[in-house]
Amino acid sequence: MFDLNSVADFSPNLQSPAGHPTDLEQRLGLYQVFLKLYEHHRELLDEIIELENTNNRHRLRGVWQYVQGVINGDQIYLMTNLLQDQTQIVTQLENLWIIGRDRKASLPIPDKRLSRRHAIVQYVTDKGFFLIDLDSTNGTYINSELVRRPVLLKDGDRIRLGSLSFIFFLCESSRCAEPIPPDLLSSINLVPSTSKTRPPEESLEIEAMELEANQTDWDAPLQGNEKETSMFLKPSARPPEETPRNPQLSPSQQADILDRFLNR
Repeated sequence: MFDLNSVADFSPNLQSPAGHPTDLEQRLGLYQVFLKLYEHHRELLDEIIELENTNNRHRLRGVWQYVQGVINGDQIYLMTNLLQDQTQIVTQLENLWIIGRDRKASLPIPDKRLSRRHAIVQYVTDKGFFLIDLDSTNGTYINSELVRRPVLLKDGDRIRLGSLSFIFFLCESSRCAEPIPPDLLSSINLVPSTSKTRPPEESLEIEAMELEANQTDWDAPLQGNEKETSMFLKPSARPPEETPRNPQLSPSQQADILDRFLNR
């Protein structure tokens, strides 16, 4: 391994004329820090590198993890993309959402630095959402401050549970948008809807016509050629039995039979 001090001695541009450390000196100092961590605290260095890679991966994807608390009248729920990278709505009967690596948690996160039951989000009527740490091993932080008691969450709070980081959003108001002007609707190439809404009277009339058209006239003769028949009149699979024919008797045989009948 090369000596960092020797590199500094043979580099004429390491120090600026004013005596301030140059960019190269800062890089060498940072390298020495990482070298000491690698020699004495390798596990801590691995965690720092893994955490940095996780953050960079989220930045490259352009997706930031979040939890949003929604208050919509009597409906209270959380919306988040922490679960399998999919945005989901999570409801809970008691308005208590447990976050941890336990599979039965409200928000189960497979992170080894999370406790099984790391923290809980509680909604209190007329107050808001609170974050409570459940005596976790690696701690719960809001805006880089350790959580030691229930903290009321605000819109935009940055939360960290172990190595899991996300932003909390709060939605407690809603508004109804104005209808689209007719001239704008006519100029937009909208995606056609699969179902068209009809006035009630027109819908009833159309349904009656369709019902009448679909009714079967059982008195009308069946249509089709002689080989076609109704499904209820299909011939059986067995071949039809042949009808026995009357034997042709000669006149002498007929007279003989008649004589025998009269002599009985």
